[in-house]
Amino acid sequence: MTNERSGEPLGHGVVANVARETAHGEGGLEIRRGLKHFAPGAKLWIAPPRWHYRGNAVVVGRHRGNGRRYVTLVTELRFLENFRARAVHSPALLRALSRPSPGFEQHGGLWTLEEAEAYAEFHNTHRLEIRTDGPDPVPGLVPDPPPMELVHQDTTFHLAHFNAYVARYSSQPPPAEVPTT
Repeated sequence: MTNERSGEPLGHGVVANVARETAHGEGGLEIRRGLKHFAPGAKLWIAPPRWHYRGNAVVVGRHRGNGRRYVTLVTELRFLENFRARAVHSPALLRALSRPSPGFEQHGGLWTLEEAEAYAEFHNTHRLEIRTDGPDPVPGLVPDPPPMELVHQDTTFHLAHFNAYVARYSSQPPPAEVPTT
């Protein structure tokens, strides 16, 4: 650790804000302001992942009900926006980022600056999960809005449907439009 008075950072982290409106429930039809534990726009620090649970992250922030202490929780990344790399100056924040999460192994505390910037850039670019009707899943993500066609292992898939999270592709071409006279 460095001297607090010198103003030198203790390290780097990734910060994001809680979205103003979050979609919950079946089909995402229930809209809430922020999250149960964090107010809309709350600044959350994301701990470096030491385990893989797709779409979730260990976050540290000030609780909606008690803004003085840091709490460590697991939340869905889809509820966060405006990811960015920031310097960590607070020893209390560093302790909270390094604290183990209940049910999970010890996670890291700090990122390298390059890791933090790459993580933030990746999460600021909205991407959709790919699902196809073929027997083999197509790995990866596509940008939002998704491309109309996707080629994987010499098979062309056509966009059938997409929403905020998933792009569904079909190996069958779309139906031809019948000309009207």
